Amino acid sequence: MKNLFNVENPVWVFMGKLVDMIVLSGLWVICSLPVVTIGASTAALYYVTLKLAGDEDGYTFRSFFHAFKENLMPGIPLGIGVLAVGVFLGCDIYMYSQIDGKIGIVLLWAVIILTAVYLMMTVYLFPLMARCKTDWKHLLVMAFVMSIKNFGWTLLMIVSAACLFAVGIFVTAPLLVVAIGGTAYIHSKILIMLWKEYHLGLPV
Repeated sequence: MKNLFNVENPVWVFMGKLVDMIVLSGLWVICSLPVVTIGASTAALYYVTLKLAGDEDGYTFRSFFHAFKENLMPGIPLGIGVLAVGVFLGCDIYMYSQIDGKIGIVLLWAVIILTAVYLMMTVYLFPLMARCKTDWKHLLVMAFVMSIKNFGWTLLMIVSAACLFAVGIFVTAPLLVVAIGGTAYIHSKILIMLWKEYHLGLPV
C-alpha cells in the first residue's frame, strides 16, 4: 500500500503522462483553430513532448504557451505553406485518380511519391522548429536529410500516427482525446534517440 501513493510508482507516472497528453491535445486543437497558427501550435506541442520524452519536469500549460509565443511569427508562414502544399497534393491525388489510361497512372504515382516525401519531411519539420532557432530554409533541408537518412524510423513514425488515429476513429473514439499528444510523444521519444547523432539535445 505504501508504494501505491508513491509519485514515482509506474501507475502514477503513466497517469500523469496520460493527463499531459489529453491537455496537450486540447491545447493544440484550441490554438490551431485560427488555422494560420497551426505551425506555431504544432511546434509548441513538440516543444513540450520533447521535454516530457526526455523526462524533464515542467509545467505543461506554461511551457506550451511559452513555445507558442516564441514560434508564432515564424510558424505562421511555415504552417500555412505546409498546409497549402498538403491540400494541393491531396487535390492532385484525387484529380489524377479520375484520369483513365497510362498518363493518369504515371501522374498519380508521381504525386503519391511527392506526397510521401512531404509526409516524411513534415514528421521532422515542426519538432526541429521547436528545437532549432533557424530560418525555414534550413529547417526544410534538415527535415529532408533526416527523413531520408532515417527512412526506417521515419516510416515507423508515420505508421504509428496513422494507426493511432485509425484505432481512435474506427475502434474506440475516446482514444482520439489523446491521439494528437500521444503521437507527438511517441515521435519525440524516437527523435531524441535519432538526434544524438546530430548532437541535438532537448529544447531550451
